[in-house]
Amino acid sequence: MFADIALQTILAAIVGGIWITPLVVSPAARASLDSDALRFFLKSFFFRFHLFIVLMLFSYLVIVYFFKLSEYELIWADTKNLAMLVLLGLNFVNLILGLIIDNTKLDTESAFFKIIHGLSVAIFASTSFVSLYYLIEKFISV
Repeated sequence: MFADIALQTILAAIVGGIWITPLVVSPAARASLDSDALRFFLKSFFFRFHLFIVLMLFSYLVIVYFFKLSEYELIWADTKNLAMLVLLGLNFVNLILGLIIDNTKLDTESAFFKIIHGLSVAIFASTSFVSLYYLIEKFISV
C-alpha cells in the first residue's frame, strides 16, 4: 500500500512539474528578470528540472523493482514498467539535449535548434501524458 502511494505521488510530481514550468515559472522569470539574469536562470533551472524528471522516473522504477515485483519477474515484462523504462531513457537523452542547447552557441532561428527544442518538448509532453494516464488509470481502477 505504501509503495502504491509513493508511486502515485511520483507520477503526480512528474505531471505537476512538467505543467507548472511553462505555465508559472517561465512567465514569472520573464516578467521579473533582465535578459542576462533570465538566460542564467533558465539555463540552471532547466538543467535541474531535467535532472528532477530523470530522478523521479528512476525512483519510480526503483520502488517498482524492490517493492512491487514478484520474485524472478523481469522489470520490463509489464507494459507499464516498460513504458517507464523508455521514458527514463528518453528523459536521459532530453537531459543531454538540454546540456547541448545550454552549452553551445546555437542561433535560436536555426533549424538544428528548432529540431532539438521540438524533440525536447515532445519528450516532456509524452512523459507528462503517459504519467497522467497511469495516474488516472490507478484512480479509476480503485
